[in-house]
Amino acid sequence: MNVVWFCLDTLRADHLGCYGYFRPTSPTMDRLAEEGVLFPQSRANAVATGPAFTSMFTGQYAVNNEWYVTPFDKGDILNFSDNRPVLPEWIQDHGGITTAAFDNLFQFASHMKQFVRGFEYYVNVTRTSRPIHHHVVGGEVNKRLLPWIRAHRAESFFLFVHYWDPHTPYNQPEAYARPFVHTPGQCDDLPVQDAAAGYRYVPGWGTVEQIPATEHSEGKVRKARGPHKYAMSIDSYDGEILYTDHLIGEVVNELDAAGCLAETAIVINADHGEQLNQHYDCWGHPGLHEANIWTPLILWRPGLLPAGARPEGYVHHIDVAPTILNLLGIETPDEMDGRSLLPLVRGEGEPRTHHYAEAMGMRCVMRDGYKYIWHKFAPDELYNVVADPMEVVNLVAREPERLEALRTELFEWVAQNLGDRVDSMGRQLIRCEELRGQPTRYL
Repeated sequence: MNVVWFCLDTLRADHLGCYGYFRPTSPTMDRLAEEGVLFPQSRANAVATGPAFTSMFTGQYAVNNEWYVTPFDKGDILNFSDNRPVLPEWIQDHGGITTAAFDNLFQFASHMKQFVRGFEYYVNVTRTSRPIHHHVVGGEVNKRLLPWIRAHRAESFFLFVHYWDPHTPYNQPEAYARPFVHTPGQCDDLPVQDAAAGYRYVPGWGTVEQIPATEHSEGKVRKARGPHKYAMSIDSYDGEILYTDHLIGEVVNELDAAGCLAETAIVINADHGEQLNQHYDCWGHPGLHEANIWTPLILWRPGLLPAGARPEGYVHHIDVAPTILNLLGIETPDEMDGRSLLPLVRGEGEPRTHHYAEAMGMRCVMRDGYKYIWHKFAPDELYNVVADPMEVVNLVAREPERLEALRTELFEWVAQNLGDRVDSMGRQLIRCEELRGQPTRYL
């Protein structure tokens, strides 16, 4: 058995056809989902990039692995514990499996060593020691990746493939620059729907009132990091998704040509989504709204996994590592908070009815169609995500009893994980190496 794990950066679930999107952005992923398993309620447990990948690599909530930042611009901020194992190390220590990564998550100003440990082959496609991350175009990854597959096709392998696409800057090849074109100011080409909360919206875009900000944000290009070739718009974002889908197709075809596809399981997910100006007036990924934490998860392995399965319940980032270990015949370590999803796929596991997520200065819990977001530095938020899918109507003042129940659940969950490492409010004290001289922060 081989396992290939594709993790796409900044990919919202609601911009894929297999998750109901109205544009054909993902023909390869749609096909793999149809032939495999799609999890409708997949959610990130931590955002943004650094916390998300650390949760996936450790199988632990951020509250337990203690990683809350993405140190892209300052060196020597954090140091990941040498005593905390990560997924590739568990696989490598099991024996007989070649571990490889095509990725440059290590190449931030403060190097996150948890993303290189345990890989026999770690291929940084930038070919430089300088901090370069979001600017890497996925085609450069495949130039190194496809020959590696041909050379190692006779081995059992675990392969981690990270594409920065569709993260900004929008620098995809010209053929994928504008495969989708929307005329700003019009809605006749968009599937406008009515929310029970009392507004009109377009899934994946926002409310009708928000759409002008998501259609075209040329002014934000100058503020964004990196060499933007194309405007920050949903047209560009969707073009990036189609390009990344094409890259996955190239790898699948190469696995087939190399004669090892039949022995390979494929995992596809994303670290987080993108606000697309829906919240915080931000074309980025802060916060714990659905635009940012609802991420896809697809498992593909014909003959082992049932085609077309759509398991109910919330599944988490922390479940990715145990699931990959299970696919490789390795037991889930006690250190992991997550669980393998294979029993759930077979109808044997109990679906989760709750979800927890964390970010710098905020945490959230989802249950019974509601989401409560606790903030350290801003007012709290409460949404009915069924009636209010764009999370527009804050119910904090309207539903105080539900607010208190969810807040109590969230703080109890923190306390259960941290024990005597919490203060009276159930918040974790993280020093983060004093964040380069800044005051200690409560999270």
